[in-house]
Amino acid sequence: MFNNPFSSFHDIVADAKKEREQLDRLLTVSTPRERLLVASAALLLSVFGAWLFLGSVTQSVTVEGVLLGPDWGPPGAGRSVEALVWLEDGVAPGIEAGMPAVLELPGAEGGADALDGEVLSVSAVPPLGGTAALEAAAPLSLRRVAVRLDEEVDLSSLAGTEFRLVVDFGSRAPITLFRTGRT
Repeated sequence: MFNNPFSSFHDIVADAKKEREQLDRLLTVSTPRERLLVASAALLLSVFGAWLFLGSVTQSVTVEGVLLGPDWGPPGAGRSVEALVWLEDGVAPGIEAGMPAVLELPGAEGGADALDGEVLSVSAVPPLGGTAALEAAAPLSLRRVAVRLDEEVDLSSLAGTEFRLVVDFGSRAPITLFRTGRT
């Protein structure tokens, strides 16, 4: 830049300014390697865009709770069990009757036994005497969940057992997760 001793400083600065303003020179793709890089980046972006709209993501929620025991609900409901679970306020309205569910019970030797079923009902547990204001401010709410089990199990022995409940919301396009704000 300052190699020519006979040029004025102003001429050198003007030339340097002209070189900086020619930004299109920086975006030239001239070698086959650069073309391959640009093509692979474009392919990757188009595949990601297609997956956002045409792909599917399975969404589920896992909560912990305590089994209350067998539910002798309406006739024809089959063998079902009732449980108390803590649900986040945003998740509770999303769980509906008919959704597939899995009860994960603690098994022998530290393993877990999984029982497949279906959610029958979800209802709020009324707050206790003086704790209504405290429970209204909490981000979690206590819910009573009834689950119909597909397998024959001795339900009377399950009362008081801690468990994990996995409720499957089904498959959705990934773009819907961005719209609802859930992850």
